[in-house]
Amino acid sequence: MDNVISNFDQWACHNRNLKSDKSAYRQYMTDINNSEGFYITPNKDGSVIFGGVRPVREYSDDRYLKAEQAARFTVEEHNMKIKEGEKGFLEFLKIVNLNVEPTAGRIYYITMAVFDGGSGEMSHYQAKVWEAINTGFKVQIFRLAPYCVKSSDKLANDFCCVRIDNLMPWMNESYLYYNCFVRIRRHLLGLEINHKESGGSEGVLWFRKGAWLEDILKIYIGETMPLTENVFYSFDF
Repeated sequence: MDNVISNFDQWACHNRNLKSDKSAYRQYMTDINNSEGFYITPNKDGSVIFGGVRPVREYSDDRYLKAEQAARFTVEEHNMKIKEGEKGFLEFLKIVNLNVEPTAGRIYYITMAVFDGGSGEMSHYQAKVWEAINTGFKVQIFRLAPYCVKSSDKLANDFCCVRIDNLMPWMNESYLYYNCFVRIRRHLLGLEINHKESGGSEGVLWFRKGAWLEDILKIYIGETMPLTENVFYSFDF
């Protein structure tokens, strides 16, 4: 009984600590609601909440190694459902973003790069996988990442795109989609990051409609990008 009370006191203390930092708590809950756990703002994550979702950055971390096993398991399970001659066979390439939620076991929120044998191109997929104690992996979500735009979609429709300059090396698709452009997400078909041969990278926003494009992006003019001090939004129309 004393252990139960002690665990409860620890949980309550952790939650009070985060809630005392209202900005961090608000950002954490916003990220959870917007991304379902697939994106968490660094330094405002669930590390001080008992059972909160938190990012994993170290590739050698045991959680990362287990998550890679979970990702491969998810892709294999998906491929087993593909009938001979059908498109949709996937090949796991790497994890591009990982968050973990401690629970009865662990829940992995994995964004992975895969090779799509049907389209012949690389895509990002999201997987939510529960590693239950002593019972193995259970896939709860497996889907194309909502920001991912396939080449066939670009060619089949007259969509408009805008380039984003000034990207820093740590900025990835999840950061752009769930943090930077969450306010205009309903207008986006998706986005991508292209790496330049000369070095550096640029983002590309794909809009569902070109009308009023400049008006939509005006809200970002003069603003700094999240988690930076002096990197301003810069668009190439």
